[in-house]
Amino acid sequence: NDEGIGRRIQEDKVEPSEIFSFMSHDGKEYSINVLDDVLYLTDLDLVKHLPALDGDLKDKFKLPGCLPGGRHCMMNGVNMNGRPFMGPNFYVTPPASFTHFHQDGHGTVDSGHICLSGSNEVVMLRRMPEQHKKRALYILNGGDKRKGKNRSTYDGLYGFPHGDGLGEKPLWPSHDAIQECREMNYYPSVFILKPGQLVHINKGRLHAFRKLSPTALPASDCHAALRSELVEKAAIQKEQICVSVAWDWLYQGVTSEGINREIVSTLECARLNRKHYTQSLAIPETSLLHMARRFVAQHEQDMATNDAKDCLPLL
Repeated sequence: NDEGIGRRIQEDKVEPSEIFSFMSHDGKEYSINVLDDVLYLTDLDLVKHLPALDGDLKDKFKLPGCLPGGRHCMMNGVNMNGRPFMGPNFYVTPPASFTHFHQDGHGTVDSGHICLSGSNEVVMLRRMPEQHKKRALYILNGGDKRKGKNRSTYDGLYGFPHGDGLGEKPLWPSHDAIQECREMNYYPSVFILKPGQLVHINKGRLHAFRKLSPTALPASDCHAALRSELVEKAAIQKEQICVSVAWDWLYQGVTSEGINREIVSTLECARLNRKHYTQSLAIPETSLLHMARRFVAQHEQDMATNDAKDCLPLL
């Protein structure tokens, strides 16, 4: 987080007005200091809690086939009660907070992310085998064998990105780490997702999000120049709450080669998850069976239609 967050002038004095007390869903009472801690909302079910917003998204979204169960989703042959809930979800997060490197659904699902307000600083790598993912995390988590520097213990492959107990989260990647990833042909994409923009994150791609704050970054930070340029160009003078809508889905591909790549990728990640006793979010085997059944039914219907046309009497 940025250094200005949580700073109090008198460290030894806590005013009653700084304490916020609330009751959780399970009846437990909690108290936090609003100067030292921040609350943020993640994974709020749009369908259950904000049905009007969910309906508006589905009615006006320009790519409905890319939503869960849509035309381009591998799960479109599975009924809603037979597939896991994958959103859309609602997010309200403070500036400077971040989610470090992870792969959605432990590598088994694609994701879509729409930024409604605020901006997101993003780093994303290409899809690659697990041994290269581990090497990339070693680099991005601050490790450098040449300098005898060990990486942090953060688990970016089989932990939950918003969970506890993942180990010490490393700092945001530096220019040197990004350059080393380029040299390894990991093709890192470093960009800022602005309000009104959408990013599609293909399954198995390591990525990290950080909410933009107007404070200056150290020159070594990989987003230092991009942030400085945006803050100056957009005249951002105060912190903005970041609001986003995101969902998971399974892109099935279009061409035969593309479909094969998508199926192999999700099946491989599901196999690795079982090996590490980690639950996959996707249901690739079930989706494949229903998708095959749908294609067979469609082929049989096309054949029957063609046969009927051949039997039409000549007038």
